[in-house]
Amino acid sequence: MKLPETLSTPKAPAPAGPFAQARRAGNLLFISGQRGIDPATGMLTEPAIEARARRAMENLKAIAEAAGGSMRSFLSTVVYVTDMKAHRPAVNKLYEEYFGSHPPARTIVEVKALNQDDIVEIEAVVLLPGE
Repeated sequence: MKLPETLSTPKAPAPAGPFAQARRAGNLLFISGQRGIDPATGMLTEPAIEARARRAMENLKAIAEAAGGSMRSFLSTVVYVTDMKAHRPAVNKLYEEYFGSHPPARTIVEVKALNQDDIVEIEAVVLLPGE
């Protein structure tokens, strides 16, 4: 059995703690929660949900592509928002844009707070090409 491998790319923010950007186990890539952080500056984008969620999606995409995946190979996501009523419509719109007619399975959860008072965080599982 091959042990899981830690993966990272400079095209997504470096982890802000003792965790990996992503871990690969076989053909599965587990991506840690991504927020609206610009990898070039390490800072949150503008506070609007559209900008934060788009940046989180771009970070997920960058990590998946660095590992050999694509938006089409996302299996599932978990989205954490701090205001379901206000943020869910923007998240839905972005999912249509990024995933089209092949969206992954998704859970969206309202939480009381996120790191740095952020408003959205998305984690994902991606199917990678065979080894």
